[in-house]
Amino acid sequence: MNFTLREFRVFRVVYELRSFSGASQAIHMTQSAVSKVCQEMEAKVGQRLFERSTRKVTPTQLAHQLYGHVCEVLGTMDAAERSMQSLLNLEAGEVSVASSPMMCVGLLRGAVSAFHEAHPAIRIGMHELSTDETIEYVVNGKADFGLVSMEEAHPKLSIEHLYNESMFVICAGDHELARKRKVSWELLADYPQISLHSTFSTRRTIDRVFASRHLTYSTSVEVGTVLSAISFAKARLGVTVLPGYVREFVSELGLVAKALPCEGVEHPISLITRWNARLSTPAECLLDSVRKRLAAARA
Repeated sequence: MNFTLREFRVFRVVYELRSFSGASQAIHMTQSAVSKVCQEMEAKVGQRLFERSTRKVTPTQLAHQLYGHVCEVLGTMDAAERSMQSLLNLEAGEVSVASSPMMCVGLLRGAVSAFHEAHPAIRIGMHELSTDETIEYVVNGKADFGLVSMEEAHPKLSIEHLYNESMFVICAGDHELARKRKVSWELLADYPQISLHSTFSTRRTIDRVFASRHLTYSTSVEVGTVLSAISFAKARLGVTVLPGYVREFVSELGLVAKALPCEGVEHPISLITRWNARLSTPAECLLDSVRKRLAAARA
């Protein structure tokens, strides 16, 4: 069909913003030019990509299917541009990293801070996302690498397992569990939990552990961010179970983190890159720094 990169870039923005006027402002083109590009794409495929109305632009099923391929192609080009800008030195360029917000704070902060101090001319883009979104960003080239909890194979990723994280129950300082010398999963099952949505790898790990021990637990509040889970625990709406990398952060808020038994608990922390990616020199340097710092922390 001989699509051009220009058409792909226009299509992606219109798809994401659901607006021709919004897309024209975002990519600095006239609205009529944006509309014309989309019409030319539709002429090539012989079907509509967007349904237009006076109020909104709605992608068709064909557009939904095309969007994933467009992101992958443009992601490859964006990654290539970042790589070419700084392939030979550490004097310019950009590194893009994806992970959850709490991983950024608990696992990446040290490596990123040291890298920035050593190479202040390199711009670092941090994308704070869910596990599934982090994978999507790396696959589509929006991030050079990601840090996630996953170990299973993925056809478009290279996965480097670093270690298995321990799990901790987080509670207010005056909570009954805070006074316990040890907390077991069996004991934890008696207390209402503030749970993350099932899209979070942490929630999936917790559910696996309880199921393997033939236990059940009750959820008092279900939330969409780790920060919300911590906040509700601080407000004494329940306790929450989170990976060990949150301990420093929650202690600063006056909460208590109690270790849970590690036996049978597998919450892998892994570095992910596109399977065919050639990282730029800055990205490779930061990636190596993350590896070394996390290895040192576990030693």
